[in-house]
Amino acid sequence: MRFIFALMSYNNKNYIKRARYIISIYNAHKHADVPDTKIVRHTFPKYNIHLSYRQWMNIKGMVIPKEETQLTLF
Repeated sequence: MRFIFALMSYNNKNYIKRARYIISIYNAHKHADVPDTKIVRHTFPKYNIHLSYRQWMNIKGMVIPKEETQLTLF
């Protein structure tokens, strides 16, 4: 599934949006007794996210900037 991320890497904003989405799903399903490997193998494919464990570690470790808000003039 590197093909999906290879296409998205041309526009960094799309990659960051995708990473935010993946991390939000991870945070919703992560508990103290659930290992990351189970989430990568069983939970992510339910949301049509197919990652290797290595790709997941890269996304989990990246610094994601906060969402940009629209500037106001007044």
